[in-house]
Amino acid sequence: MAKNKRIQPAPSAPSPSAFRWFFGHIFALARKQGSILAICGTVIWCAHEFSRAAIAFAGTTSIADITVKVLASIKTVWTLSISVSGISIALYWREGSLHRKTRERLTRRITDLEIKIDPHRTSSKLTSEGLTRKEDE
Repeated sequence: MAKNKRIQPAPSAPSPSAFRWFFGHIFALARKQGSILAICGTVIWCAHEFSRAAIAFAGTTSIADITVKVLASIKTVWTLSISVSGISIALYWREGSLHRKTRERLTRRITDLEIKIDPHRTSSKLTSEGLTRKEDE
């Protein structure tokens, strides 16, 4: 039978001074909550800088003020909308054209390969654009 061994308690360490205990807890909290503190500090700093800029420009006319008025103009908004719409439509037409040319190029290539592999193969009679014949409609 095994002898019952008594577990001896570890010798207790001397308690730290109040100064070390207090700052130890402060630094432990800072280590655990460091990211939150950094984010809060950044938000507070940004708010402070924004308030300083607002105070500096209060009651004065600046280029920023004129730019805001121009951008808020309905005429400018319409011009920008039509410009963007026109560019979008032009890009859409160009993409369609490029897609059609690619489809025609690949159709010829595939047809040539099919004839090389099996010369007795019958054609599906699709157009070079990949559409069905007019008679099929």
